[in-house]
Amino acid sequence: MNEISDEGPILGSGWIPMIASVLLLVGLFFGFKMMRDDVRLGAAIMVGSAIPAAIVVSRVVRLRRALGIAKLETKDYLVPLGWSGTVSYVRPLRGATVRSIEARLQCEEHVQKGSGRNHREWRQVVVDEPLAPQTAPYLEQIRVQIPLQVPASGPATFYYTDNEITWWLRLRLEMDGCPNTRSSFKIVVVPAVVGQ
Repeated sequence: MNEISDEGPILGSGWIPMIASVLLLVGLFFGFKMMRDDVRLGAAIMVGSAIPAAIVVSRVVRLRRALGIAKLETKDYLVPLGWSGTVSYVRPLRGATVRSIEARLQCEEHVQKGSGRNHREWRQVVVDEPLAPQTAPYLEQIRVQIPLQVPASGPATFYYTDNEITWWLRLRLEMDGCPNTRSSFKIVVVPAVVGQ
C-alpha cells in the first residue's frame, strides 16, 4: 500500500489564517506606534489584533486533539488516464464524530506566460467530479473507501509543456466535537500507456 500525505488546508479556506496573520502584524505595528502617544489605545489595538489569530490557533489545537493526521492509502502510486479503482481515506478520531463527508476529484491547471511586466498567470479547475465515499463504522478512526475513476481523456491541455496539471482528491468533513475540516491529496496522473 502506498500512502499519500494530506496537503490540507487544515481549517477549510486558507484565507482565514492568512487574514488573521495580516491583522495581527498590522495591529502590532500600529499599536506599537500608538503606544508613544497613548499607551492604553496602543495596547487595545495590539490586543484586538491578536484576537483573530488566537481564535485560529485555538481551532487548530482543538482539531489536532480530536483528529490525527490524515492519509490516503492507494495500491497504485502512479495512475494513468482512464484508471479506476478504490482508495482509502484514513484518519484517527479522538472524541470527534463525523456527520458527513463530501469527496471530489479535481484537475487544476496552472499556466504562466511571459516574464517581468508581461508576466501572466492563470489557475483554474478544469475537471470537477463528485465522488461517492463509503464509510465503515470504526470507534477510533475514520476509514472511508472512495471509488475513483480518472477520466480517460483529461483536459485538452494535458500534454502542453507550459501548463502545470495537478489532480486532487479533495474531501470536506463536517464534524461534531471539533471544527469542520478539509483534506487534499495530490494524485499523480500520467498519460495512458499505448497497448493497455
